[in-house]
Amino acid sequence: MKLFRLTFMLFLNLALNSFCYSQKKNSLIVAEYDDNASSNHLQHVVKYSFVDGVMSGKEEVLSVPTEKPGIKGNYVRFDIGKNRVYRNQYLVTGVGNIIDLKNRKLLLEEKDQFIAFSGDSVIFHTNDIFKGKYYSVFNLKSGKYSKVENANYNPQPRLEVEVDVSVSPFVINAYAVSGKKEVLIKDAGYGEAQPLIGDNVKRVFPIFWLDNSNFLYAHFSKDQHKAAIMKIGKDKTVTEIAGIDEIPATAANTSFEFDPAGNVIYTCGKGRFLIDLQKKKAEPVIYEDLGSGFFVESIENSKYGRVIKFENSEIGKKWCRFDNAQTSAGHGAFQTEMVVGEERYPLGVAVWNNITRKWTSLEISSLANIIGWINE
Repeated sequence: MKLFRLTFMLFLNLALNSFCYSQKKNSLIVAEYDDNASSNHLQHVVKYSFVDGVMSGKEEVLSVPTEKPGIKGNYVRFDIGKNRVYRNQYLVTGVGNIIDLKNRKLLLEEKDQFIAFSGDSVIFHTNDIFKGKYYSVFNLKSGKYSKVENANYNPQPRLEVEVDVSVSPFVINAYAVSGKKEVLIKDAGYGEAQPLIGDNVKRVFPIFWLDNSNFLYAHFSKDQHKAAIMKIGKDKTVTEIAGIDEIPATAANTSFEFDPAGNVIYTCGKGRFLIDLQKKKAEPVIYEDLGSGFFVESIENSKYGRVIKFENSEIGKKWCRFDNAQTSAGHGAFQTEMVVGEERYPLGVAVWNNITRKWTSLEISSLANIIGWINE
């Protein structure tokens, strides 16, 4: 009898452990504006939990204001720039604040440009006309934030370059560690096409680093409607990667970025292009690669919005954005709208997973941003 009981308890324990182990827990972190945000400026960080693809709960992590007395400009913002989740616990906002999601605390109020994560450290860079130019580090263990006093500290050991737009064509200069300036590119083109609106609009000339040795820039023709994507090496080698012509004037600056899958994407007035460094091609982006097996149509279709795919199979058509979509291991979240004629109304967030292979709708009328997924 005792042997039977022991055998039964062992079997039950193994079965329970197997069941618990098989459960897949994921949580989506979302920032939402308060219903009275116009007066109280509050925004809420909310966690939507899913177990084996089925929503199991919703809870508020913390609330923080976008403005605070005594602090000039923005305080904490989730709707500006790119948010990052580190170690399934720390949220770094697009403006540089740090939030501990696990312990529900605002760790850093400062606003600086995020550079990198390095172990327990989050590295930022400041380049301000009043504050100066320096690096700073926030230690996640100690909670201390400090300016790096070593003038030679550089977490990204690369050339310091700048574009001289006071001459025509533009010139790209490089600075040695000693501070000595030298001309890196004598003819860097004439800059992107000017916008059709606005007075004296300053254009940004993007320098996009592929790694610590190579960067890209767009060499515009004098008529400003053709651009050659150029790759510059640390040893000053210059390689033309691809050309794009018939670029219309636009009110938006051109830009380079890595998509979630690590591809180089160039955006200009003609559209979005995948820059293939190996084949030396610039091809229009048809489907945005969101990582984790998810793809979404780049250009919105007037009849149905965008096709969404998972591992090359269509999983739906939705009026949604791709720039703030968040994916993780078979889970995808998309900001959605209802479109009636020329009018658009926010719906919230549509979530899909490859376990149930079904959509879950999160009705959020005042969405600030989709932050990302954490695995629990």
